[in-house]
Amino acid sequence: MALTLALTGCNSPRTRIDLHYLSDFVAGSQNIFTPAKIAVAPTTGDFGGDFEAGKIFGADGSVQASLTVADADGIFNKALIKGLADAGLTPVALDSNPGDGKPPQGSDYILESQIEQFEVNKRFGANETIHGRYFTMRSVVRVKYELRNRDGGVIYSGEISGLEDEPPNPVGAEVFLPLETEPAESLSVAMSRAVGLLMIEPKFRGALPMRSAEAAPAPPPTPHP
Repeated sequence: MALTLALTGCNSPRTRIDLHYLSDFVAGSQNIFTPAKIAVAPTTGDFGGDFEAGKIFGADGSVQASLTVADADGIFNKALIKGLADAGLTPVALDSNPGDGKPPQGSDYILESQIEQFEVNKRFGANETIHGRYFTMRSVVRVKYELRNRDGGVIYSGEISGLEDEPPNPVGAEVFLPLETEPAESLSVAMSRAVGLLMIEPKFRGALPMRSAEAAPAPPPTPHP
């Protein structure tokens, strides 16, 4: 993951992180709907342009770098469209949100999304381990969704939060074994969860035509304890 460093007049550098959507990251979120046409309005929020998504902190609490993301609204909208397509729907990207709240002609539904939180912070500790210096990292992407039918009636409304925490709970004798070390990867995971979790949200599923049990893929096997 490329990181672009741009020194500013501040004491700490600004680090721009590039995000990407992880398809099929949420189990059970693919190939579950029939290919109904769903218009996707532009994602709204206060996260357009270059904005500060978080910071990297040293062991003493000092800021080592500020983390910026370019056009999170647009990045998330593209991820949402990909997630809807992966789920079996036929998304249609809109240039603007219709004033009447109804999907445009030819679409069965319209989905609106508003980002409420888009954040990642990484905090280093003082301890050194065989896996490097200890750190904690938390990413949160919280989005409000609203789905409307052809008449403009709201048939689903809800808030989904995609979270990613490092390090995960220790297994066995391991006390520090991170899965993700880069803020860009951590925030990409959180964003992917905020999309994928919508597809498996029961009320969202109940509002859209599902594939038949015969056509739907078999669920993943249940792990044995």
